[in-house]
Amino acid sequence: MALTILIVEDSEDDQRLCRRALRATGHILVPALTAAAGLAKFAETHPDMILLDFNLPDMDGLGFLEKFTDRGVAAVPVIMLTGEGNESIAVAAMKAGASDYLVKDVAGDYLRLLPSVVRRTNEAHEQRMQARRLGELSEAILETVADGILGVDADGNILSANPAAERMLLSTSSQMIGQHLTRYLRMADLRENWSDHPLTQRHDGSVTLCRDCDLFLRACGTSFPANYTASPLDFEGNGRYGWVLVFQDITERKQAEEELIKTARYDSLTGLPNRLMFQDYFSKSLKRMARKKQHLALLFLDLDDFKTVNDTHGHLAGDQVLQSVAQKLVKCVREGDLVSRFGGDEFTILAEDCEPTLLGDFSKRIIAELETPFVVNGQLMQISATIGISLHPECGCDERTLLQKADAAMYRAKKEGKQKYGIYADLECGLKN
Repeated sequence: MALTILIVEDSEDDQRLCRRALRATGHILVPALTAAAGLAKFAETHPDMILLDFNLPDMDGLGFLEKFTDRGVAAVPVIMLTGEGNESIAVAAMKAGASDYLVKDVAGDYLRLLPSVVRRTNEAHEQRMQARRLGELSEAILETVADGILGVDADGNILSANPAAERMLLSTSSQMIGQHLTRYLRMADLRENWSDHPLTQRHDGSVTLCRDCDLFLRACGTSFPANYTASPLDFEGNGRYGWVLVFQDITERKQAEEELIKTARYDSLTGLPNRLMFQDYFSKSLKRMARKKQHLALLFLDLDDFKTVNDTHGHLAGDQVLQSVAQKLVKCVREGDLVSRFGGDEFTILAEDCEPTLLGDFSKRIIAELETPFVVNGQLMQISATIGISLHPECGCDERTLLQKADAAMYRAKKEGKQKYGIYADLECGLKN
């Protein structure tokens, strides 16, 4: 590609020699004999490159570079031409902004090198310009993208933050840079140690993390659930990989998920866990108690003559009775016991690590609490219940067996006059008032 090259050289002979050396390249040379003329010709012709002699009549090459840079045109490459013995000046010129230099030797060997130096300087300049354009494009993308982006070094210190991260975390990038990532990120489960987090583990740069179980912390102290991807990046070029985190606030998604879970696992009328959640908890509870060699009591509770309530007062009143029963049952149990609505007018209670000898008093307290009158639609109402109990491991070690035996104990108690509790034993069902 032919270039327009401004040659600022006070020797017409040297200008002629340079033109002859570059003749085969097709480059166009624009001559200037002084620094002032060179600056004027630059503004007029907008060359692609400058060949600049260090010794000029009105100022030296460093002065030209200073004025050249002050005018905001340093993006044009400059090759400094110096005399022999002035290598230190050439180095100073490179520091001042020159792209390359050539030493004008007496034998004129520099003229033979001039075409290759021009080509090399132009190629390096094009690469720099491309990198700058890519950098500007990347910066523009980072400025406008809606996702938060954090750059983190291998030690977990924040190196950069884009505007979206600033908005989401309520901190400026200057406030975040230098802070450890744990200032803005923590695991949702506080029982877990940060040292076990995947972001802290050493890796070879081939690992990409995708997580949606952590929380990002705002500067004001509040937090939000986030989905993020962590991609490895060697910021320092030494093989110690840091991370680029791209994250989104997923508060709305989490709320929707929680609502779905609540709908699927909780009874919409009473707010108690439903049969699905009871069964899941029952299975896990049995495993815990077997491992700890502790008792688990299952109480199966049925409301007495509840059909009469619906028939006499209507289903709306019946629903209010069920809600009241749920509230009373929750008041009766220990923290950690699970009360659930099994279906219709049936409820279950799972009591881990219970003392079998206290189950009778526990059942009496529940029955007495439910017998306390309450008001529904301005009418005083009273309800009673019968309870059947099975005990792990005495009555069985699986959900089906324990449910069957608790149900059998409850029906046996109903036959004996209701408002009772029955504890199932392998050989007999003892019933109590």
